[in-house]
Amino acid sequence: MTRFRRALLIATFFAASAGGVSACGEEGVSVPDNERAAANIFTERCSGCHTLSVAGTQGSTTNIRTREYKDGPNFDQRHVSKNCALYAIRNGGFSSGPMPQNIIVGEEAEKVAEFLAKYSKSEPVGGEALKDCPATE
Repeated sequence: MTRFRRALLIATFFAASAGGVSACGEEGVSVPDNERAAANIFTERCSGCHTLSVAGTQGSTTNIRTREYKDGPNFDQRHVSKNCALYAIRNGGFSSGPMPQNIIVGEEAEKVAEFLAKYSKSEPVGGEALKDCPATE
């Protein structure tokens, strides 16, 4: 094979690979414009570990066998109230997991907490009543 053909083949392979990688996992944000800021903050700060389809994120696993230490709750499968979201944001989650404390602060934290309360799964698991976290200051 000539050098030119080999270089062309390699360049074609890398161009095709780059196009496939850039399209992988892109769902996009599907919320009204007035909630897009909160969705974008969630996508920017939380998408690596949490799943929420309206924000276009796929950070957690749905299969317990493929779960990684960093995988946080899948909010398509689990509801979170505003108070619980704020508690988790401020305290680094509810366990000794890898979520950093105060990953979002101030008004942005309030927006994301309200966004999660609205768009996370609304039905209680197994028909149990949802318990709320204590209000945080």
